[in-house]
Amino acid sequence: MKRATYKESGVDLGAYDSLVPVIKGVLKTSSRSSGTGHFAGMVELDRKSGLLLVASIDGVGTKVKVAKSYGRSAGLGQDIVAHCVNDILSVGARPVAFLDYIAFDRLDRGIFVQVLRGIARECRKNGIELVGGETAEMPGVYCSGEFDLAGCIIGLVRRSALVDGRAIKKGDLIVGLPSNGLHTNGYSLAREVLLGRARLRLDRRPRGWREPLGAALLRPHTNYFKAVYPLAQSGLLAGIAHITGGGISGNLKRILPGNVDATLKRSLWRVPTIFRLIAETGPVSDEEMFRVFNMGLGMLLVVPHANLPEVMKRAKDSRVVGEVVEGRGGVSIS
Repeated sequence: MKRATYKESGVDLGAYDSLVPVIKGVLKTSSRSSGTGHFAGMVELDRKSGLLLVASIDGVGTKVKVAKSYGRSAGLGQDIVAHCVNDILSVGARPVAFLDYIAFDRLDRGIFVQVLRGIARECRKNGIELVGGETAEMPGVYCSGEFDLAGCIIGLVRRSALVDGRAIKKGDLIVGLPSNGLHTNGYSLAREVLLGRARLRLDRRPRGWREPLGAALLRPHTNYFKAVYPLAQSGLLAGIAHITGGGISGNLKRILPGNVDATLKRSLWRVPTIFRLIAETGPVSDEEMFRVFNMGLGMLLVVPHANLPEVMKRAKDSRVVGEVVEGRGGVSIS
């Protein structure tokens, strides 16, 4: 059987990569700090105190289609807040405000209320002000019965506490925090393989599973703020990478200086069952799986060797998964 790919499911990562230089070029014409490749943009609010405003915007992708089909949209609110929190956490920022965008072809009150309550609940848990949003009806833009969800987050960090990867050096260790599944990335490929090719049912349990496929696919995106922010504030971390679209290599590269490489060993962490099901059912190559999905690592921390005992003690379920070596800014997984 022909191997399944992200591109054939409708998402061309290569096309986006080709636009990155264009995006950075445009951003440089209107901003002094954007276009750096980090997970969030920054603006200096006060030079004397070094206070930086940090912002990021993202969506939950085609996970909305799985939620609609399975009849459970409440978790999407948690997803979008957690995803955005993790993005600004990757520079050591504390989230302070959130805005949502929910768009339909025709307003579905039930979905809207579920999603909004999920957003509000996750904001409360993390001390974030839900300051506003936008709800839109756009028939003709969205197909009948379709909807979309995105969010914008605003945070703060002092320049003295900024974690931007510049301090990463040879000999540092890479500590992984586990994911609980796909989080909010790779759903177009997962849907193509599991629901399209294999025609699996969301309400049925795959062989040997204890839960339906739909429940596994809709596990909310893990929020790492409470685990990681104290470590960043304590100066224990040299770098933080949120593993989203682009997989482990694509996201870890974003924080590496040009004089080092990161090497990871697959045997050092557990890959959730959902990824094995996608790979075997597709079939999907190992290379494509690692390019599209987080493969069990939702966030990576780069830790100076001397700080490792304290980080491992304070970060629940963390494990060393690799190290930083001399190189040219690359990532390898063996």
